[in-house]
Amino acid sequence: MKLRILLVDDHALFRDGLRALLERQADIEVVGEAADAASGVSLAGELQPDIVLMDLHLRDDSGINAMRGILAQRPVTHVIALTMYQDDDLIAGAFQAGAAGYILKDSRAVDLVQAIRAVAAGGAAVDPAVAARVLVQYRRLAGAPEPGGPPGYSDREIKILSGLAAGLSNRAIAEQLYLSEQTIKNHLSAIYQKLGVANRTEAALTAVKRGIVPGKLS
Repeated sequence: MKLRILLVDDHALFRDGLRALLERQADIEVVGEAADAASGVSLAGELQPDIVLMDLHLRDDSGINAMRGILAQRPVTHVIALTMYQDDDLIAGAFQAGAAGYILKDSRAVDLVQAIRAVAAGGAAVDPAVAARVLVQYRRLAGAPEPGGPPGYSDREIKILSGLAAGLSNRAIAEQLYLSEQTIKNHLSAIYQKLGVANRTEAALTAVKRGIVPGKLS
């Protein structure tokens, strides 16, 4: 029986190349494609693939949120993050959401195929280029002390929280850290969840109150 694969990526040209690559494998069948998070979640429920190859930056939502939606409705599906980003927080977010693998888009074709087969067999797949970062994130999630900030918070999250506490806008924080506004929003979603808050103001106040970042409570 062939492994049934769903592709979720907002670049049609990349999906075409990926489909051509995978369909050359005798044991793999691409059963569908989605260009956005909502369609990916919907198709995963409809097609019931064995594995979803998930881009993490989609036009309507993050791939991490799509991953959560897919696994909530079909836990037996395996999701592999397939991305160009080696961002620590994305790596942590993907595995927290239930990813079975994290592979970079510039990997060799043979490595991607091996990752798919390993995950289908019940294992995990981590790109060698991010393996060290995965170990750091594992230690962080396990509560081990992490240089640069309190346990559970990355350096980047501390910098973003410091920006919030200073009253900076998302755009100002993005410019300060040389990131996009969308990346800041993605980080804020993770920060809100960690702090148990719903918005920027609550996040800033809670971070200062807990001593995560310096500041004055108003």
